[in-house]
Amino acid sequence: MLLRFGVSNHRSIRDYQELILTASSLKDRGEGLLTTSANSESAKHLNVLPVIAIYGSNAAGKSTILKAFNFYVAAILRSHSRSASRVGTPYHPFALDNDSKHLPSTYDSDFVIDDTRYHYGFSLDGEKVVAEWLYSFNLNSSRQVRSILFHRDSAQNPEYYFGKGLKGENKQISKLTRPSVLFLSSAAQNSHPLISQIYEYFLEKISLRLSSPETPEAIASQIYAYFGEDSDRRERAVTFLKAADIGISGIDFSRIPIEERTRVLLGEFEKVLSKHLADNKFSLTGEKDQANVEFYHTGFGGSKYPVKLADESSGTLSLLQLLGPMLNSLAIGGVLLIDELNMTLHPLVSLELVRVFSSKETNPNGAQLVFSTHDSSILGTDLLRRDQVWFVEKSDDGSSSFYSLAEIKIRSGDNFEKGYMQGRFGAVPLFKLYREDLIKVSDLNVASEGPR
Repeated sequence: MLLRFGVSNHRSIRDYQELILTASSLKDRGEGLLTTSANSESAKHLNVLPVIAIYGSNAAGKSTILKAFNFYVAAILRSHSRSASRVGTPYHPFALDNDSKHLPSTYDSDFVIDDTRYHYGFSLDGEKVVAEWLYSFNLNSSRQVRSILFHRDSAQNPEYYFGKGLKGENKQISKLTRPSVLFLSSAAQNSHPLISQIYEYFLEKISLRLSSPETPEAIASQIYAYFGEDSDRRERAVTFLKAADIGISGIDFSRIPIEERTRVLLGEFEKVLSKHLADNKFSLTGEKDQANVEFYHTGFGGSKYPVKLADESSGTLSLLQLLGPMLNSLAIGGVLLIDELNMTLHPLVSLELVRVFSSKETNPNGAQLVFSTHDSSILGTDLLRRDQVWFVEKSDDGSSSFYSLAEIKIRSGDNFEKGYMQGRFGAVPLFKLYREDLIKVSDLNVASEGPR
């Protein structure tokens, strides 16, 4: 369960910004709120939000914070194996001043695994891991006392401090960890008992869907992986697709051989890539066949007809890209982050996705959905509390800042959509061309055409 994510000095985010997924003290509707599990009656339970919606004008930074979280997760999962780690770390500082490019970028989050709350973060400067830390809090305790599991500071000697609560070959692993590699990533690869659990959380529970379109072949592989051999998941997928009213009434899965010419090309490409990989463990030709997915549509006389995936509409393809991660997150209680939820999706379909995550009946395992969107119609429903609505604005110096609707003086019963579209909450485009300027441009264009 994700409680919070923070980041500074990453692309358009200069100063430290964070998204908070714990419920505020506002007396908004409490239906659908998630609760951290704790066995002790004296423990303080945390109410957690199942859905966060992020609004803002184009290029304000909505995608940036989601991509920053993706960067954070990717560093955890791949820092130990990234070939570039021998010469430095990935680094994307704020580019619109002269100071930020010399400062480290910082990423951290709070999350819950079983009955423990963890706080993990790190700072990078493009050359090395400047700092890294992992703290824990026992949710079963009436007093939330922070325990330091480990702390790392490249400016200190010794660089590492390990708390008594972190059992394992800590010092040995730290000696094997290069300056540009995260200790958490390195420890997980060395089967550290506790840190491996945290690594598995980010590997299995976090899913990010960016707005970039994927090929029908890639979508087919994803769909096959999620539903091809799981009849229960396939049935739930078809049920949702039928409810979405996009004409699909069934799915057929198969695997077809890869053409020999394609296999030869992949083999040559594999040889080129292997020369540049640290471990040379790279294979594109291991599979002799590829996934094939066809959808059945009801046609004339009520008969069902197969339609190739490539012939489906862009809206259907967008929905299909989300379907697998959505149902998987609901099944395991994961966190699904979606960039531009409204892109090519009908507003009613977007609304249904939000409704599914907002109900304990359809979300019994405590899954979470975080998404960016321009679809203001979601604000016109009663699905979202004030602390579930976030805005992002870009200041005159080009930096992005985030804030919640809970920070604005507004009543829970007010029309959020109307207030947003009227600009009462900010985070909307401010057009600087006035009607007179447009008329002048129009006259200029007419004059330039000359006589007819």
